[in-house]
Amino acid sequence: MPTPYGEWPSPVAPEDVAADVRSFASVETDGDHVYWIERRPSEGGRGVVCRAPVDDRGADPTEVTSEELDVRTLVHQYGGGDVLVADGTVLAASMDDQRLYRLPADGSAAGGDAEPTPVTPEPPEPMAHRYADMRLAPDGETVYAVRERHVGPGTDEEPRNELVRFPLSPDPAPETGISDPVVVADGHDFYAAPRPAPGGDRIAYLRWDHPNMPWDGTELVVGAVNETGDIRDERVVAGGADESVVSPKWSPDGVLHAAADPTGWWNLYRFPVASGTEEGERGAGVALPTTSDAEVLREMPAAFGVPMWTLGVSTFAFLGDGRIATLVTEGGDPSLRLLDPETGDLVDPGLPYSSFRPASVRSDGDRVVFAGHRTDAPSAVVAWRPGSAGTGATRLRESTEDALDAAYVSEPESIAFPTGDAVGADDATAYGHYYPPHNPDVEAPADAAPPLLVRVHGGPTSRSEASLSSTVQFWTTRGVGVLAVNYRGSTGYGRAFREALKGEWGVRDVLDCVNAARHAAEEGLADPDRLAISGGSAGGFAVLAALAFHDEFDAGASYYGVADLRALAEETHKFESRYLDGLVGPLPEAADVYEARSPVAHAEEITEPLLLLQGGEDEVVPPAQAEAMIDALVANETPYAYVEFPEERHGFRDADSVARAHATELAFYGAAFGFEPAGDVADVELLVGERPN
Repeated sequence: MPTPYGEWPSPVAPEDVAADVRSFASVETDGDHVYWIERRPSEGGRGVVCRAPVDDRGADPTEVTSEELDVRTLVHQYGGGDVLVADGTVLAASMDDQRLYRLPADGSAAGGDAEPTPVTPEPPEPMAHRYADMRLAPDGETVYAVRERHVGPGTDEEPRNELVRFPLSPDPAPETGISDPVVVADGHDFYAAPRPAPGGDRIAYLRWDHPNMPWDGTELVVGAVNETGDIRDERVVAGGADESVVSPKWSPDGVLHAAADPTGWWNLYRFPVASGTEEGERGAGVALPTTSDAEVLREMPAAFGVPMWTLGVSTFAFLGDGRIATLVTEGGDPSLRLLDPETGDLVDPGLPYSSFRPASVRSDGDRVVFAGHRTDAPSAVVAWRPGSAGTGATRLRESTEDALDAAYVSEPESIAFPTGDAVGADDATAYGHYYPPHNPDVEAPADAAPPLLVRVHGGPTSRSEASLSSTVQFWTTRGVGVLAVNYRGSTGYGRAFREALKGEWGVRDVLDCVNAARHAAEEGLADPDRLAISGGSAGGFAVLAALAFHDEFDAGASYYGVADLRALAEETHKFESRYLDGLVGPLPEAADVYEARSPVAHAEEITEPLLLLQGGEDEVVPPAQAEAMIDALVANETPYAYVEFPEERHGFRDADSVARAHATELAFYGAAFGFEPAGDVADVELLVGERPN
């Protein structure tokens, strides 16, 4: 007998979505081991450094860090580059105080035999000095890193970003303790990727200034390093206000490489010193490349780089035979390929991975290691030996030991659909991944289309990628279709597609989500009267704007979504404090535009049920945004529900929070669309004209 959509019994309970599902970051190699950070929702989102032998398929990973250490940096709020592994030593950022700690890489600290040793001094205010993106110089002792200094409460000054150096094994003085790191580069708004050359006499790094975001424009700087480790004779070799450079890296023979987009696509370039150049001509005895030295290795309309939302990004790695293993996103589809830098030949080995952690591509010369996602299996830390039998890939650690039975997995279909400008002209195309309802235990209704959940990614300069997501399967196994949209502004389709959102945030992205829902309904994939939209951060803004300015959706769930654009521009953290200059317009000149596009100013137009979920410690989109939205909904008597998670930041990490959010959202759609979800789900009360208790 057919079971109504939305009421299918599911093997994916709310607590299954996150309880034992790990995410991976900062994959590294050192000797014959692979290291990575795994975020564990079951431990409140704690970051744990783990390691495994690179060639041992049966070995269980070893924890390197102890239970007391949560590895996470808050530089730029989004972090990244939390850990350095080199020569048997781990250097990790502590979430508790943002200092860097040294510990042995063999796991003895996790066993209680070795205490983490601080290598950066205690800051003048708690968490005031934050470090990330560390690299060890060839001398084995000097560390270069990004430092973000917060000048303290009660001031209007922005945090100050700079590059610093300090010893890996400091010798603290009896009275003064650990010496302050030495500043080696400052004066610009942001820094990233300090990368010493193999010979130790040169260093490369990235810098940029307001109002640019790193995908708008960065400068790749190269300088000579003197005997004390300071930088001199700096010069810009690539990038600028309208050209983005990411993932700089030196080859083993000392040639600088990076992904840059002067053509509108992040292609891979190298920057050798021009032949015939005398060393004395460039940098007091150290030969440095210039802008004229740049050589593109393979020019094509594909992305070899990614937006630098986090630090520590590594999108390619050098193999011992001279080839380069590199991420390539072509036609919106990521893959890991092998590039011959001499011929430009680019080979796709056919690895069964549909997306990759952009900060994770490393190599020890023989193998490539990365964190990869598939549509038919859990995410994993993978070691791959090119040229070996089969794919030659070893899955060292999977995101869960309790994977969903393959019989229940809904695999995505890539779609492209027409969209357009505000007056409806079909002059553009947007993209997405559609996951149909799927559950072998039930019979679907023959005379009805399923509800559809349009999921909107954040950023907005991010993307939705095809993968086996427990969140997606939570919905599809219950009879709800999911359409993850890559609207104009998403990455992976070139600079022109990304910059189609310049000055149009809240217009084109929202219209693309509306047209995605329309397309699904017209194709018979969705019930046109049961269309929901859900997203977080910038995706949450799209939810609110879609309900305020369009009539397509019948319900929406906004996770820590932006309600007031001007408040966001004036109150958010430094990294994104000028982001809206490009997406909306500079203030105060564009004040009217901010007002016109802010959902909180047009809440009287929101008539469909709305669910708001908010982290109490969110510094990116503060709780005041949700509070302002609630005031407007109460005044308008719009049905809504609100859940605050007091200890969560921007993005929920604790397993209980993630489970509660999923259960609440499911119950909310049941109330909005008139179905009774199977199993034990949350109680949701839709409030009208009153504030929550």
